[in-house]
Amino acid sequence: MYFSPCPSCGNDVPLVRELCPHCGHQGPPPNVKAATDAREQQALDRRYQAAVQEAEARGAGKALETFETSLQGSKAVMARSFRELDRLASSDKELITTYYNLVRSDIRLPHGNDWDQLRAVADETLFAGYKEQIRFAALSLDGAGLPHYGEASFVFREGMIAHRASVYEENSALFAKKHAYQPPPGHRASWAERAKLAVAKLAGGIDAAMTAEQLAGLLLGAGGTPEEDHFVEVHIFGPLSIRTVERVLLTGPRKGQRSARKAVRDRLKAAGLTLEELS
Repeated sequence: MYFSPCPSCGNDVPLVRELCPHCGHQGPPPNVKAATDAREQQALDRRYQAAVQEAEARGAGKALETFETSLQGSKAVMARSFRELDRLASSDKELITTYYNLVRSDIRLPHGNDWDQLRAVADETLFAGYKEQIRFAALSLDGAGLPHYGEASFVFREGMIAHRASVYEENSALFAKKHAYQPPPGHRASWAERAKLAVAKLAGGIDAAMTAEQLAGLLLGAGGTPEEDHFVEVHIFGPLSIRTVERVLLTGPRKGQRSARKAVRDRLKAAGLTLEELS
């Protein structure tokens, strides 16, 4: 899908443009337009209905309903290093940028490994023309992020990302590669339909005896390597700052970081945030 109709004037607008070139109407970001395409939504609805029917047939319908209700309150969480937390907490003028922008600005060098090529091809497939604007996070029920990406978990305010966020079945780079870079429809959704996507993906693993902790682990969990992590990926269009954050969770050893953690905690407090330190 390269064009979508303008909700105001009805004329075709290139997917990568937010402003209609015909009437100037401000439309949704391109990732949200892609997720709400009729073909995507119809395919997702078929998957969702089949997942619900399968769960009900084996007596797990009630548990799945509870899981779906909890998913309505799921949050977008991004795990970053303590160093990144320290930088972002220093000022609300500091922004979370993207890998592409860092490399293009000569702030960092490419990884220089196979992952660079894999991610680049996948991002051109899924975010053609706007990959530099996508920030990656994951859905979480308990606020914890994926530890492979850092010990600080940023939980984002729903009101600041809902209009510009979409969700994807899993690690989008690995999913695109699995499908020879022609991913089928029905594996991404708008933020409002994140519960439907998660149910379509995970209903088969639900049983009536699962606890809230087990359900949270079903949605997001760390594997032996980052490639083995399991999660529902969140794509957020545009910049993020510490003001976009609702709360911060910090894990990992505290040895040698006591004074640094206190300084970060004080700066977050000044911004109206608390630093929740987990063992």
